[in-house]
Amino acid sequence: MKIIKAEKTDIEQLSALLAESFCRDPLYCHYVPYEEERQGILLQIFRKYLSDFWEDLTVYTTPERAGVLCLCPHTAKGEERVTLPIEVQKVYDRISSGLVDQFYEEYLLLDLLAVAPQMRGKGLARALVEEFRREVLRRGVAGVVEIYEPANVEFYEKLGFRLAHVQPAGETLSAYLLEC
Repeated sequence: MKIIKAEKTDIEQLSALLAESFCRDPLYCHYVPYEEERQGILLQIFRKYLSDFWEDLTVYTTPERAGVLCLCPHTAKGEERVTLPIEVQKVYDRISSGLVDQFYEEYLLLDLLAVAPQMRGKGLARALVEEFRREVLRRGVAGVVEIYEPANVEFYEKLGFRLAHVQPAGETLSAYLLEC
């Protein structure tokens, strides 16, 4: 499976893939409870994230743009390039406040991972995670992922991650911090 670095011109297509893939994720369902508007709001959020942090991120994809992997270093600051409507900005701010900084000083965060529905089950997610592990080794920092879908913990553990912390993030929502 060929993995390549994404280009800035890929932002729109990758944002759409992320919005579609994260529509059922517990974190986004929690902060964007209105299902009929969720994908559109997520598209705005991911477009803003990729645009604002593009210079700091390492973004991988495939030649067909069938998967996306966003790696964010602890030093990422971003530069506001896209403005969101106020109500969407509030959701973006809540989603953006993660746990990782509480536990690690220097790290590379596997921030977003998505695979197009027609490519699932073909090893693409595994190939993207392996790319993340290579990048962690190259940089010599902790490699971490923060997820909110309990079913995904097993996927990462099978790839050599270990569960480092579980943090309740609401009555029915928990954050799972894994490291490699």
